[in-house]
Amino acid sequence: MTLVESFSGIRGIYGQSITKEIVYKYAFLYAKLFLDKNSIVIVARDTRISGLEVSSTVIEAFNDFGVAKIIDLGIVPIQVCEYYILKSEAKGGIYITASHNEPEYNGFKILKEDGSILYAEQMQKLIEAVHQNKNIATQNKETIEPENQNKKAIGNYINHILDYLGSDNLEKIKQAQFKILLDPNGGSAINVLSSLCERLGVEAEVIHNKLGEFKRLVEPNSESLKYLEPQLKNSDYKFAAGFDCDADRVELVLPSGQTLSGQYVLALAADSFLADTDNQIVVTNDCTSYLVSEVIEKYKAKTIEVEVGETNVVKEMEIQKSGIGGEGSNGGVVVFPIKCRDGIMTMALILKMMAQRSGDLISILSKYPKYYSDRVKVNCSAEEVVEIKNKIEEQFQVQGLAIQKTGDDTGGLKIMFDDKSYLWFRQSKTEAGAFRIIADGDEVNKVKNILKQGIDLFNEFKK
Repeated sequence: MTLVESFSGIRGIYGQSITKEIVYKYAFLYAKLFLDKNSIVIVARDTRISGLEVSSTVIEAFNDFGVAKIIDLGIVPIQVCEYYILKSEAKGGIYITASHNEPEYNGFKILKEDGSILYAEQMQKLIEAVHQNKNIATQNKETIEPENQNKKAIGNYINHILDYLGSDNLEKIKQAQFKILLDPNGGSAINVLSSLCERLGVEAEVIHNKLGEFKRLVEPNSESLKYLEPQLKNSDYKFAAGFDCDADRVELVLPSGQTLSGQYVLALAADSFLADTDNQIVVTNDCTSYLVSEVIEKYKAKTIEVEVGETNVVKEMEIQKSGIGGEGSNGGVVVFPIKCRDGIMTMALILKMMAQRSGDLISILSKYPKYYSDRVKVNCSAEEVVEIKNKIEEQFQVQGLAIQKTGDDTGGLKIMFDDKSYLWFRQSKTEAGAFRIIADGDEVNKVKNILKQGIDLFNEFKK
C-alpha cells in the first residue's frame, strides 16, 4: 500500500510504506515545527503489534529534539490520550494508530495542545517539511526516560464521563440495571470498558478482551458484527457494541439482529445530548444522513455540514461553539471538550437516553424517520479523481439538480435529488486509491437506484 499522508493522519502497512525512518522524521519535525525545548509531550498507542516499535521510534525522536518531558500513556483509546493532553501541561503528542484499518497497518495522528488533531493547514506544513528534509541533524544527546501514566489517564477519562453524565443520570442508569455485550476486538477500549461499566452500574460482558488479538475485521459495521446476532437473540442484552482499534468508532447491534450504522448512532447521540440543551448547533460532514438532521431539527437546533474529516468537524465546532458533532458515515461522534471522535462517550450518551426514557433502543428508534444508506468503494487513482468528479458534476448540472461541494478539488461532491435523498462522491484521504460513492434516502429502492446511477457514471468516465 502507498503511504497515505493527509490531515486525517499518516497510515500505511508497517515495514513497507510505514518505516522507522518515516516515523522518526514525522515525530522529529513535528517537534521542531510545533514544540520547543520546554515542552511536555505525550505518546500513546492502540494494540497493533507494531505499535510498541513505532512508539519507541517516536520517543527516540522526541529525545533527539530535546523536549523537557515525555509521558508515555501506553495502550489507551485515543480519546483518553486527547483528554489527558487537554487537562495537562502537555504541548501536544502523537497517538499511534491506523484506526479502523486492518492489523498489518499502522500510522499516527499528531495532536495539538488542546488534544485535537493538527488543523489541515498545519498537517500540510508538516507533510511538506518531511518531504523537503532528506537528512535530519539531531540536536540533543541526553536521553530522558518517559513517565508511564497509563492508569492515571484512564482514571481521569472515566471520571470525566461520570461527571459529564451527572449524578441524576448516573442514578437512573444504575436503577435501570442494563445488561450489554461489548466487543472491543482486542483493541484499546479493553482497558476502559469494564471499569466504566462497573462505575455506571451496567452489567457488561466484554468479549474478545485480549489486547492485540483481533477476532474480526477491525472496522465495526454490519459485516464484521454480524456474528453477534445469535448471541443477542433470546437474551436479556439491551444491545451489543463493537469498537475499532482506537475506540473512536462504535456501532451497535440490537436484539432484533439489526446493526445500527454510524448514521443511527450519531442520531441517537445527538438526540441524547440535545434533550438537555437549548439553541445548539450540530456540525456534521456532508455525507451524513438526512436522518440526523431531522432528529436535530426536532430540538430546533441547527445543522452545519463540512467536508469529511474529523479535523474539519472539530474546527467548525470550535467556530460555532458547538457541544456535539460527528460523522454519521463512519460511526464517529465528537463531544466537547474532547476534540476527537469518541465511541465510548457515544455509548454512555445512549445509555443515558435509554435510562431517561425508560425504554429500549427499539422503542426509541420506532419514533425516528426511516432512512437508508448504501455505499461502495471503487478504485481510482489520484490523477483521475478530479477529472472524473468534474464530469459527474457536469452530468448532474445538465439535469438541473442542486449540487453542494466541500473542500478542494478532491473534497465532497453532493447531488441533492430532493430534500430526502442525495448521492455523494469523494476521494478517500485514508485509503490510497479509494473513491467512495454513497447514497442516502427515505426509500430503499430510491437509494439503490441513486447509487447505481453514481456507479454507472463513475464507470463511464473512468479511463
